Amino acid sequence: MTDWSALLITRDLGAEPAQGALALTVFSLAMFLSRSCGDATLLRFSEKRIVMASSLLLPVAVLTGTLLHTPLAMSVSVAVIGLLVGPLFPVAISRAGRSDPGRAASMAAKVSVVGYIAYLTDPPFIGLAAEAVSLPVTFTLVIVLAAREGRAGFPEQSDR
Repeated sequence: MTDWSALLITRDLGAEPAQGALALTVFSLAMFLSRSCGDATLLRFSEKRIVMASSLLLPVAVLTGTLLHTPLAMSVSVAVIGLLVGPLFPVAISRAGRSDPGRAASMAAKVSVVGYIAYLTDPPFIGLAAEAVSLPVTFTLVIVLAAREGRAGFPEQSDR
C-alpha cells in the first residue's frame, strides 16, 4: 500500500498528485491509529476475531475501490485498509512469541524478519505483476490472496 497506492490513484484513476499523496498520508494515519488502539482492541476482541474480520473486510475494501474506479473511492478504500492492517503485524509477533514460550524472542524475531523481507521485496513484485495485468488487478489479487492466507493460517482451536 505504501509504495503503490498513490500511483494507483494518480496514474490509473486520474487524480491529481496531491490527492495521491493525501491518500497515502491517510493510509499511514489510519494504520497509526489502529496500531495505537491495538491493545484496547485486543482487550475487547480476540486475536482470531481481529484477523478474521480483517481477512474478510480487506478484499471488500479493495474490490469496492477498484470497482467504483474513482480516486475518492480508492482513497477511502486505502484508508480502510490502513485501519484493518494496523493490528495484524503486532498480533503476528505476539502469536509467534506464544507459539514457543521458551524461544519467544527468537520466534518474534523470525516473524519480524519475514515481515521486513516482504516489505522490501513485495513492491518490485507488485510492479512486475502490474506491468503484466494492471495495478488495480494486482492490488486486488494481492489483498485477496493475503486475506485468504490470513484465514487459512489461523487455527480453529485457538480463540486468543
